[in-house]
Amino acid sequence: MKHLLILLTSLLSLTTTAQSYFPPLTGSTWDQANFSAFPYDSSYTDSLYNFLETKGSKAFLVLYDGKIVKEKYFGSFGVDSFWYWASAGKTLAGFLVGQAQDQGLLDIGNKVSDYLDTGWTSCTRQQEDKIKVWHLLTMSSGLNGDVFDTDCTDPNCLYYKGDAGTLWYYYNAPYLLTHKVVENASGKTFQNFTTQSLSVKTGIYGLWAGNVFVSKPRVAARFGLLMLNGGIWDGDTLLKRRSYFDSMTTSSQSMNPAYGLLTWLNGKDTLMVPQSSLRLARKLNPEAPDDMYAAMGKNDQKIYVVPSQKLVIVRMGDDPGDGLLGPSSFDEVLWSHINRWRQLPTSFAPLKENGHLVYPNPADGWIQLPEGTSEAKLYDLSGRVVQAEVIGGRMITQTLAEGLYFLRLVDGVVKVIVQH
Repeated sequence: MKHLLILLTSLLSLTTTAQSYFPPLTGSTWDQANFSAFPYDSSYTDSLYNFLETKGSKAFLVLYDGKIVKEKYFGSFGVDSFWYWASAGKTLAGFLVGQAQDQGLLDIGNKVSDYLDTGWTSCTRQQEDKIKVWHLLTMSSGLNGDVFDTDCTDPNCLYYKGDAGTLWYYYNAPYLLTHKVVENASGKTFQNFTTQSLSVKTGIYGLWAGNVFVSKPRVAARFGLLMLNGGIWDGDTLLKRRSYFDSMTTSSQSMNPAYGLLTWLNGKDTLMVPQSSLRLARKLNPEAPDDMYAAMGKNDQKIYVVPSQKLVIVRMGDDPGDGLLGPSSFDEVLWSHINRWRQLPTSFAPLKENGHLVYPNPADGWIQLPEGTSEAKLYDLSGRVVQAEVIGGRMITQTLAEGLYFLRLVDGVVKVIVQH
């Protein structure tokens, strides 16, 4: 049977006008992204996975516009295994505070003592009254974070260092108090508030264990998808005040522009990191897109969101080696691997139309490649290399199924449709 090759010379766009896909609230069904929508170099996938495995990763997921591009688990860890978010759960908690405000239960512009009563710190009444819920969300409470137990929320652990809003310091205890604020304002446990306000509407189910969120990796991906869509899940607006979401994902104060509301931000010229008061003249992650924002936790629990690329990436696992609380060198190295993995087809310029570049058309079981070609690869829509053998300047196609393929040459990529 003869094959008809219709040769096209334009690359598929990475953008789409369709709205994000949302997986069902229950069950394991989750659509897969088509390679034509999200191309990548499948020959580099194993290298990416090897890097992740050597760095103690348990789970790695990539979503494009809500659909799964890649989902990889390592060792005995699987799709139904549970893992802790560490401080990546801060971003989730920040979202829940916004929901509590939407429900009229609290106002982040109010002082914390409206919800915890006075004397919740060891500060003077005047100093304490300056601390708003907003300051707990932005790491700018002014409380002294240079303490032995950074998780202690007892009044005798919370000391004055500077006025609220004048200092930025990554301090866990003030963040933990956001849980108490929501509980006191709602009359519910933080777990119950999470379940009723978020989980039943999105499938983002997990357990707050000792103030740390624990869930399956796909739950983290669901939360990333919710953030990617501005707090809207499949048409249901779960965070109604757009200004609050914008505050989460843009600079919330000038001291550390790389921090929103319990969310890390890329693309800013200066950065402050946990356990330091220094301002660094650098971006959060120079290897990642500038518009990326992220939920980040100890031992590199990561939920990256890139709105411009409709991309969500999740990494869960053991400490890769830095042992840091949020940003780490692992971020940059991981993104360098991701960038390399995505080089097909973006690293090549489209070929100009030329009817004699690849022929015959129609073809009879083979493709004649450009003169001098010794290497070429043909990819199917799943990113799998289906043919890489070049013999005498030709590539055999007679065993291929009908469909769309990408022919990768040294100086470009040709989109190829095979028909019987």
